[in-house]
Amino acid sequence: MSNILDQRLELSDQRSERRRQRVLALSSAGGHWIQMLRLQPAFESCDITYATTNTDYRSDLKDATFRTIINANRNQKFKLLLSALSILWVILRVWPDVILSTGAAPGFFAIRIGKLFGKKTIWVDSIANAEELSMSGHRVANYADLWLTQWEHLAKPDGPHYFGNVLGDASEEQSSENGDQKSDVSSQISEPRTQNSELRTQKPFRIFVTVGSDVPFDRMVKIIDQWAAQNPEHVVFAQIGRTSWKPESLEYCQFLNPIEFTQKVTEADLIVAHAGIGSILTALKHQKPVLVMPRRGYLGETRNEHQVATAEKLQEKCKITVSFDENELSHNLEDLDAQSSSDRMNLTVSKPLIHQIANFCLR
Repeated sequence: MSNILDQRLELSDQRSERRRQRVLALSSAGGHWIQMLRLQPAFESCDITYATTNTDYRSDLKDATFRTIINANRNQKFKLLLSALSILWVILRVWPDVILSTGAAPGFFAIRIGKLFGKKTIWVDSIANAEELSMSGHRVANYADLWLTQWEHLAKPDGPHYFGNVLGDASEEQSSENGDQKSDVSSQISEPRTQNSELRTQKPFRIFVTVGSDVPFDRMVKIIDQWAAQNPEHVVFAQIGRTSWKPESLEYCQFLNPIEFTQKVTEADLIVAHAGIGSILTALKHQKPVLVMPRRGYLGETRNEHQVATAEKLQEKCKITVSFDENELSHNLEDLDAQSSSDRMNLTVSKPLIHQIANFCLR
């Protein structure tokens, strides 16, 4: 390993003059990975290598180089060491000029190790952190050359800085439509959804329910199962994770791989999800209306109330529907026509964010 490092350091300067900037974009799976993919337009002039913890995500990329790393969280001390070693190996093999991460713990390791080797580093804190920066987002402050938050109210003069987010806003979309009509598919969440009354009232509705892969969500699964029993004309499929409640009135599975997940999303008329940013962004990308029920920290469903904060902010920004408790979820499910109308999801990635990252990578 030392010989590899010596060779890399010796050739680094002369190579940088002859080739495009080499970027390593590394993140955890789930929402962190999906946000990374949303930033793809920033890497168009670079040689890009993606790294994440799930080998199935290779299918999300076309020609880019893909590598896998070991996943771990702060409660898995030994796996954290293994994760750091796997990231070190990827950095030595790729030898990037720039390392960018959207989190979480593996991303912090990548930024920290990168700085030891004098690499330029970019941290984009997850848009899921609407109330405060993530733990890794706080700790990375001393090691990220470009330290970014995706919420303007969290920005500070000395960082983190704000240049937009992976959702963008409707004004940018409208401006783009009135100007240059050319756009990259990967920089869009969706085209305007067709307002066809026949589509909005079609029966049966196809509903895809997802609770994510990390922790159970019995409350949401139970309510939807009970609703499905009273509304058998609708087709409901649920991805329930390790939830204890076993549905009796709908089809379900514990987990889906990324290809299967995307297929369920594209087939559905409505997505009902926990407030996981990966589920929300995937639904928006495929022009699907989203009904969200956030987990609650005080009920032990997640570590704190960050999902509530995320849901509130995303409801303000992109008009997703949020059910904050079981009664609201039941009420919203009774009005499926309202949930299926989704003309407000034509959002693009914030251009200043893409430009800032791209310019930093190239300088």
